[in-house]
Amino acid sequence: MAKINWREVYAKTKEFIQVSFKKYTLFLVHLTPHQNIAQTVLSYTILGGIILSLPFMNTTDVSFLDNLFTSASAVSTTGLNSVNFADSYTFLGKLVVLILIQIGGVGYMTFSSFVYLSFSERHRLRKYQQENISAEVSLPKTLKLSDFLWAAMVFTAVAEMIGAVFLFNYFRHNNYGIFDAAWYSVFHSVSAFCTAGFSLWNNSLENFADSKTMNIVISCLALSGAMGFIVVTDVFNFIRRKSKQISFTTKIIVITTVCMVAFGTFTLFVTTPGMTLLEAFFQSANAMTTAGFNTVSVGGLSSCALLILILLMNIGGSPSGTAGGMKTTTFCSMLAIMYNRLRLNTRVEFLGRRFPLLRLYAATSMFLVYAFFLFVSVFLLTWTEDLPFIGLVFESSAALGTAGLSTGITSQLSALGKLIIIATMIVGRIGVVTFGMALLGHDKDEEEEENKPVKTEDVAV
Repeated sequence: MAKINWREVYAKTKEFIQVSFKKYTLFLVHLTPHQNIAQTVLSYTILGGIILSLPFMNTTDVSFLDNLFTSASAVSTTGLNSVNFADSYTFLGKLVVLILIQIGGVGYMTFSSFVYLSFSERHRLRKYQQENISAEVSLPKTLKLSDFLWAAMVFTAVAEMIGAVFLFNYFRHNNYGIFDAAWYSVFHSVSAFCTAGFSLWNNSLENFADSKTMNIVISCLALSGAMGFIVVTDVFNFIRRKSKQISFTTKIIVITTVCMVAFGTFTLFVTTPGMTLLEAFFQSANAMTTAGFNTVSVGGLSSCALLILILLMNIGGSPSGTAGGMKTTTFCSMLAIMYNRLRLNTRVEFLGRRFPLLRLYAATSMFLVYAFFLFVSVFLLTWTEDLPFIGLVFESSAALGTAGLSTGITSQLSALGKLIIIATMIVGRIGVVTFGMALLGHDKDEEEEENKPVKTEDVAV
């Protein structure tokens, strides 16, 4: 038997890794910013699925498809599960999921750019990094990218730490051991702030329906993450007097979020017999923020209540936040377009401010592309699955909006149905417009396009 030359094996392995890394780097350089985002989400999803398939990650026999489903749900911060998450994974498996949630919630581009900015001698991002982060987050021109990155990372750490402290204190007062209290508090604080909806209990948070502490802390964390880092950066700059007033974008985000949560709370409370006001608020806030926690059995809700939750999940959170959905700014823009059109106004205005034309184009595109992807997802599921229609619509809305709420049919999906939901969750995390741009593979400068001369023709609408 020939003796193995381990030095030669090591050298060849090292050379292979170096060549592969170089080729991968060259591959990334030729990608557009939107394609870079798409490949990053896909890479993390596949890598997470492979890691979760290792024997010591599971307590039961979990298929690779189900592990891939869990990974996609974590990276997209959705919270849907095709297996019983609490009982199917070991502590290490749950820790991997927690890491994927944190990366997916904050955003790979945001995190990597922050690390580079922190250790760079010039404390400046390179051009391609700026392009990538700009493709991932939509910022108003009044905010600097560097201010946004610092505020996003600091606020994430502070919010999750405060949430974990409150939850730890609650668990300790309810006879949890120190380790269990620490683990449960950290996991659910991160999961709530990143609007992931993963829980270490089989029935989400139904055991804590009457707990004001759990309801308020989880809701506050979810709302903080969902309203987005734009609001945090804007308020932080205003407090530090770096800006003289709160931006128009922040006002839209706060007003729309508050109004829709209030609308959802009121309608759920009125239309659902036996539901308390606290339960209605929690369910409304978790649908609107796409957090995906529930304190009542979603499968037992009426079609009317499910329809309300579908609306809230599809609206979702705000730009540059941890939540999914079409975004509150898009929803507000569409309402403003409709209102001004009915008033026969030639300009689109809200709160005495005029919407820029480019933002209206972006909002309209987002709304239509989002509706298209939702239709495709529902169509494919109704074609492949023999399950109730309202349940399939709800499942697709939760997946595309990365909300994670379910009527209980996720585990009943076929292999093809699970693949459809995986794809829907990934598209929802990447962003429907970003995904579309990644497929087209071409990026154009908005200002260049706006100033480009073109022949105008009148069209009747």
